[in-house]
Amino acid sequence: MARVKLQGLSKSYDGAVAVKGLDLEIRDREFVVLLGPSGCGKTTTLRCIAGLETPSEGEIYIGDRLVNDLDPKQRNIAMVFQSYALYPHMTVYQNMAFPLENAKVAEKDIVRRVNHAARLLQIESLLARKPIQLSGGQRQRVALGRAIVREPQAFLMDEPLSNLDAKLRVHMRAELKKLQKDLGITTIYVTHDQVEAMTMGDRIAILNHGELQQYDTPRRVYVHPSNHFVAGFVGSPPINSIECTLTKGGVLDAGDFQLAVPDHLQSGIENAVSEELLIGVRPQDVEVLRDSTGRPDCIAAQVYTTEPQGDITILDLTIGDRLVKAVVGIAFDAEGLSGLSVRFRPERILLFDRKTGKAIG
Repeated sequence: MARVKLQGLSKSYDGAVAVKGLDLEIRDREFVVLLGPSGCGKTTTLRCIAGLETPSEGEIYIGDRLVNDLDPKQRNIAMVFQSYALYPHMTVYQNMAFPLENAKVAEKDIVRRVNHAARLLQIESLLARKPIQLSGGQRQRVALGRAIVREPQAFLMDEPLSNLDAKLRVHMRAELKKLQKDLGITTIYVTHDQVEAMTMGDRIAILNHGELQQYDTPRRVYVHPSNHFVAGFVGSPPINSIECTLTKGGVLDAGDFQLAVPDHLQSGIENAVSEELLIGVRPQDVEVLRDSTGRPDCIAAQVYTTEPQGDITILDLTIGDRLVKAVVGIAFDAEGLSGLSVRFRPERILLFDRKTGKAIG
């Protein structure tokens, strides 16, 4: 097992920057997720670690070794791809044994490792089958097994669950997380799915336009996002963002309503470089009230539409000309309601500088 460390990693293609000055350290036995939209540089970073791409600048360490000049096979890592990449003419056993045969591992060790991985993944009964006879979930397990038998220092996984249906993807997330903890192998996992990142990662590295936006635990990324991009990318439904101006009296003026600056943001607001701000409030932190009598912190709203989701309902509300989402319980009946009030839970309000996007406080 080993840590993985990136120092000033950059990668450009014909002048276009894919990764820019990335500093990142993945601790031994840690499960780290690289998260971001398409084109943010997460797969390029993974391929640089694997040795499939040559960095334009920077250093890559696996364990205590600088591996920039080492071939992929010398880096002692195993990569799991989105496409499974199984050999169709080989059985499951042969697919899993193939990297060990290439490495000239003794036959008895190949048998031991393949059978051990098959037991871990519960695919012992599939060893004689060929990939065409397997379901998508079974093929993914075989691809994982082929990586496990190598007993690498690190796993590199590039969106390995994206080809599975929704139900199987949820199941495999739990299986993969438990497997990684049981094996204790340092793992770097690439995805654009923030739910996968939040449920699986010990820490999440969020990238955008090739630059690291935040590197922290799932909880801190959600509760204390470093900037507006992170706040908007993590969380479902997405965070509500409302433009406002900080008045000289220390009030957030959004035009249709005004809010006092919450206590936890008072010290940060004093150091704000701009008066043009964004209020960020997650739909789960929008309190919906039918009766707001005597509540000065409530804001009049209109029901635009509803999105029933089974255990919850997402309300789309209008405040003036703004659309705001709120999450309510299944018992909340919005049928026939036209007007109501909302309250933003002050302790959960976030503020961002509108020009830089940086979080305040």
